[in-house]
Amino acid sequence: MSSLVDSQYSVGKPPVDRPIPSPAISVSTVPAWPRSWKAYAALVSGFFMMFNCWGMINAYGAFLGLYDEHLLTRSSDLQLSLIGGTECFLLLFPSVFAGRLLDARRHYYLGFTGFLLLFLGYLSLSFTSGQGLKDQGNYSFVWLTSGLMAGLGMTCFFTYSSHNVIQWFPRKRYIAAGITSAGAGAGGMIYPLTFKFLVANYGFPIGVRILSSVVAGTALIAFIFGAPCVDVPRRALGPVFQASTWIDKQAIRSRSYSVYVIAVALVYGGFYSIAFHVTEWAEVKGFGTEEDIAGGTGERPGDSGFRTFWLSNPIVVHTATCLLASLLSFFFWPFAPNNGAAIAFCAIFGILGGSMLSLPASGVAYLIPDERQSHAGQWTGMMWSAVSVFALIGPLIAAALKRKYGMDAVGYWTGATLLVTTVLFAWSMYLKRQEGKRLEESSPTEEKGGEQTPASMESGSPSTLVGSV
Repeated sequence: MSSLVDSQYSVGKPPVDRPIPSPAISVSTVPAWPRSWKAYAALVSGFFMMFNCWGMINAYGAFLGLYDEHLLTRSSDLQLSLIGGTECFLLLFPSVFAGRLLDARRHYYLGFTGFLLLFLGYLSLSFTSGQGLKDQGNYSFVWLTSGLMAGLGMTCFFTYSSHNVIQWFPRKRYIAAGITSAGAGAGGMIYPLTFKFLVANYGFPIGVRILSSVVAGTALIAFIFGAPCVDVPRRALGPVFQASTWIDKQAIRSRSYSVYVIAVALVYGGFYSIAFHVTEWAEVKGFGTEEDIAGGTGERPGDSGFRTFWLSNPIVVHTATCLLASLLSFFFWPFAPNNGAAIAFCAIFGILGGSMLSLPASGVAYLIPDERQSHAGQWTGMMWSAVSVFALIGPLIAAALKRKYGMDAVGYWTGATLLVTTVLFAWSMYLKRQEGKRLEESSPTEEKGGEQTPASMESGSPSTLVGSV
């Protein structure tokens, strides 16, 4: 074993891009709930990683309101939306590199980098607006700190969080991913309230410095407890400047995966258009307290785990939640009659968002062929990098539509994107079934001597190795 590992790092030879063998462990012999405390520490780590990446992005509406009304009143809606769009883009786009580094078990490098950039990003943000008086904000520096620097820190945490817990919990991967994703909902509720309280009582500069210490503390917990699962085969990195090191051509050839990626991209292009504008929507519609309204659009804590108990196919749940969210966007966003209906809309939309935004990594795990399971991090990272473009331009399109047609256009944009997404998810499931049938026809074998049949390999269940997620 050691000689094989050493040979991959021999002087003058590039590392071989193949899995480093680990002991084969049948999933059937693995406890449903791991006995190692490190597995549950990884759950805590994943929760706080999501708390500080998507949780903070979900909270951007609170920052946007302050920028628009006080610190950056001379900046256009498009410019202000670009800050949040940049966070989304940078959280997702470098995932193609982060996912491959996770397959190579470079977890701690990513964790420490994420902790450092997030802390420094929000600490630096507190120095961008003088004393926090009206129009003292510097747009370029606000974008550089909270958009660029913090966004790069978020990407280190994002792919890491779901990838790690799925590997620790191969038999309970959907529940584990749901628990981890609940961190996004917790952050999306806690950070806006904390930010508004601190700014109201201490002013923007000091308030954001206190907020950065909260970010640092929770990010440090995420880094310390995020131990990788050593039972998973590690794939050594190939040459850094070789495209095949980062891009798996087999993923591009998979039609079910490609359609699924497009669908996820539209989810992110549409959902955050509403999340970024909900505070302003409450003002325009004349609803009650903005805090009560805006607090509902982040994913709800714990909600993203509920769907794991009643369906094992994450794409089925994705299809249903996108359809419901689309109908809500079409009818409730423009026509909510009163404050109670607005709060109900935000709460329900937030619950659906918790499922929509937590499911993609599980969806990739369901779609990836059994023989490519050691490439799970790479396939997941490739998906997020493709999605990043839509996460950037989606809020910008919504801002342009709002400026030309009014606030209702934001809801129509989100509804339309989620409706198309519903069709694409259903198509992806159909393609996956067709791929499974072709696999059965090409190798019709029977289960003998404990070997797995092609039908069971196709079903989306955990593979025969614990490391296969």
